[in-house]
Amino acid sequence: MTNSPVNKVLKTILRNVALMTIPLCLATAATGQSQMESQNENAGAAQRIDASGKLRMLSQRVVAAGCYVHAGIDTPKTTAMLKSATAEFNLIAAGLEFGNPDIAMYGAEADPKILATLKRLHGIWDPIAETVDKVIEGTATQEDIAHIAVQSEPLLDMAKRLVSAVTAEYSLGNGMVMRDAFAIDIAGRQRMLAQRISKDICLLGTGIETTASMEDLAKTAGIFDMSLKSLRAGMPSVGILAPTDPQVIKDLNIAAEDWAIVQVKIADVLAGNPISADRLSEMFDLANTLTADMNKVVLDYTALHGEGL
Repeated sequence: MTNSPVNKVLKTILRNVALMTIPLCLATAATGQSQMESQNENAGAAQRIDASGKLRMLSQRVVAAGCYVHAGIDTPKTTAMLKSATAEFNLIAAGLEFGNPDIAMYGAEADPKILATLKRLHGIWDPIAETVDKVIEGTATQEDIAHIAVQSEPLLDMAKRLVSAVTAEYSLGNGMVMRDAFAIDIAGRQRMLAQRISKDICLLGTGIETTASMEDLAKTAGIFDMSLKSLRAGMPSVGILAPTDPQVIKDLNIAAEDWAIVQVKIADVLAGNPISADRLSEMFDLANTLTADMNKVVLDYTALHGEGL
């Protein structure tokens, strides 16, 4: 693997996952593992970890959908996506804090670090949600879209902090080895990256952000590509093995086929070609298909490891 900027970013991502996972793997051997495992299962450990990870993706999907709605792209479809993404973000955040048996989260959260992170998350999310309401009502301005686009960065950062805190609290006793944690976390990040690509292209197409979005699009596409290749072929240097499960292989292949289509569209944008309304509509659909592909891969991995998300 060469030392390109994209590869360096990917290695940093993997190193951060390792720093989070090593203590967890060691802790599974500690006294009281069975008791912790039982408590975590009763609280809906896997559901909490998966849901907190999904907030990363939703932080980007909400802004992307808001951009498409404001631009008048397939308004019924994009508005429905914006409403559902906003509702899901609220549902997950509330479930993580107070519990929600309807989504398999049992009991209110008691961990101080998780609660503090949720409070900080709301400090960023709540003003964004108010602006989203304006987008849905049709009263948002170009400046409003630009503002929530900027705020999506600290929101994503706080969502990352939350998933780390939730994973640290609920992974004990799951018996998950480090390579599985790597693969699941990277596959989960791909959902977010697909929506980030969609967001960048919409911001470029509407002229809200140009230089910054163009640079971010190139970097994000590179990370998505390298991560997908690592998931399919393995990356032994960081402990990721090539998949052997037929369903994982099949769904990664489907994701790769859809990604090849998206790559062509991204190359066209990076070449500086105009982004028409039709192309924005197409990109909205392609990014959501790619997100669904990667969500299926996450489900495949978690199914293989039961509660070991």
